[in-house]
Formats: sequence, structure tokens, C-alpha cells
Amino acid sequence: MILILLATGLSWATQWDFNPDQVAVKYKNDVTSDVTGEGYFKEYKKVNTNNLSMLEYAHGSGNLDFADILSSEQKSSSTSTVYYIGDRKVYFDPQDTKKFTMLEGDWTSGKYGPSSVVTYTRQYDNIQSPTAFGYGTGWYAADPIGFNSLLKDKNEAKSYQEGASMHRQVEYAHALKGDIAVDINCTAPTATEDGKGTLSMKIDDDVTQGSLHIGELLNDPKVFNWKIDKATTYGHKAALKDPIILVDNDYIGNFQVQTAMKLEISKSKPTWREDWLPCCHGGFFDILSYNFDKERGGQKGIFDCTCRNTSISTMKPKWNASLAQFPTDKYRYQP
Repeated sequence: MILILLATGLSWATQWDFNPDQVAVKYKNDVTSDVTGEGYFKEYKKVNTNNLSMLEYAHGSGNLDFADILSSEQKSSSTSTVYYIGDRKVYFDPQDTKKFTMLEGDWTSGKYGPSSVVTYTRQYDNIQSPTAFGYGTGWYAADPIGFNSLLKDKNEAKSYQEGASMHRQVEYAHALKGDIAVDINCTAPTATEDGKGTLSMKIDDDVTQGSLHIGELLNDPKVFNWKIDKATTYGHKAALKDPIILVDNDYIGNFQVQTAMKLEISKSKPTWREDWLPCCHGGFFDILSYNFDKERGGQKGIFDCTCRNTSISTMKPKWNASLAQFPTDKYRYQP
């Protein structure tokens, strides 16, 4: 099964859609492991960034052979501010709704969250069986402890800004062989570049006498609000009731399953909407800008008079600008 979704032109990220209680601490982490043996094992790995989360949890007893690579990075630790001109505003005449006035939008600032990435790959070939061995000293050395745990292996990936998650879980298996790859990326937009949110999970499982669940969820981006301590809080919790995507697959018995899921979402940069010459409060050179010379280079000459000086230098006959701003009869060209 292959499921791919590409969504573009959406700007879903807000300051509320972050991993709960996670602070954006800039870091980079890499973990690798390779395990072969016989007995009982339990592994729990969970990594968080301010907008991503990944969980790996597995346990069981028997003959075990597995290896994995985990990498996570909080690439930036603070939100970035961009400035843009907001949407045009339309005011209708209350006395005559057919009459209206349209005004340019105001200067607006917006914040975009930090960027982060999580990747995880795992290979496994485990066969469940009862096992017993002396554990510790004294009574436990003389009376071996027995383990008879069926195999469990769970992966969960979440991207909070996109309101998306993917889930794969094997339970009560007598044997499990295969591999899984998880990739989560949350890159915030800037003033000049679109951001992106990607979430993918590739699964190749051979399950013997067990259960396998595979799921994907993409929330509806509608914003809801509710009251908490007399304050209005905004978020997407209620969007779980009517998701855009819901995959809920279960397999019980002996199965070979290959599944590839990939979700891509574009987070749009600010849209600039203005006339040829921008309106400004105070002065042209006071306009907020991420790169003034690059952004306003085509208009700058009008306001610093270099455009006028260039124009005057091309006049024939030559125009003495120190005597008059506009041609008089003395300097007017007459063919």
C-alpha cells in the first residue's frame, strides 16, 4: 500500500500548535545500536523537538536480533518575525450595501516557529520463545526467573504544526521480521522562502501469529476556541472529530505487509500585496523590511532623487537643474 498526499498553499502553523510543554532547545542527537542475543528485552526511545515527536517502544523474550539508528535535531530555538502588508480591507456603506471603499492592508508582523527534524530506521528479526535464567544472587540465583513475553514493537511519529501523525504497532507476535523508516521534518517559512512539513513512514513487516496496526491522521486545520479560566484559548483539538485523512488498518494472524505513507505540506511565505509605490507612515526609508536595498531597490531612486538626477542628465539641450526644477522658456527644447 502506498499513500502520498501533497498539500500546498496552506499556512497552518500558529503559535499554539507546538509540542505541548516542549521548549525549543537547540540541539543535535544521534544514537545507534546493534543487539543480538537470547533472553528478555525492553526498549523505549522518545525524542521531542518543539514541534515534532517520535516514539519507539518494543519488548519480548526469545532469540533477538535488531539494530537501529536515531537522529534528531532542533535546528533553531527561537521564532522569526517577518513583515508584510496584510490583505486589503473592504468597508461597506451601512446605508447602501452596494457602495464600498477598498483600502490597502496595514503593515503586519507575523511569527514563524523554529525548525527541526527527526529520522529513525530499524531492522529486526526476532523469534519469541520462553526463557529462564538466574537473575541476581541468593534465592534468585538458585531459582531462575522465567520470561514468556510475546513480541511488541510500536512506532509513533507526530508533527504538531501540521496536525498529523503516523502509527505502526505489532502486538502479541510469535515472530517478527522486517524494517521500518521514519522521517519527520518541520521547516518554518521565511520572508522569501516557503516552509515545508513532511511526515513519512515506510513499513515492511512479516508478522507470525500476531496483530499489526497501521494508522495515519491529518487533522482539519479549522481553528476552534474554548474558555479556560475566563480566557479564550485557540487550537485544533476539536479538529480530531472530523480529520482530513484517517487510515485505520488492522491485521491479525500471519501477514506480510508493505506500506509507504508520505505527507507533504507547504507552509507559505507572506504574500506581498501593494501598489507600485508603497504607502508608508513617517517616510519611505522608515518602512520595515527584511532587506531594504534588495526589496526596495527599484523604488529607492524615486525617493532619494537619484532617479531625477539621472533623468536630468539625459536632457538635450543640457538642463541646469540649479536654476529651475522644471524647464522654462529659456531651457525648453524647441526643434
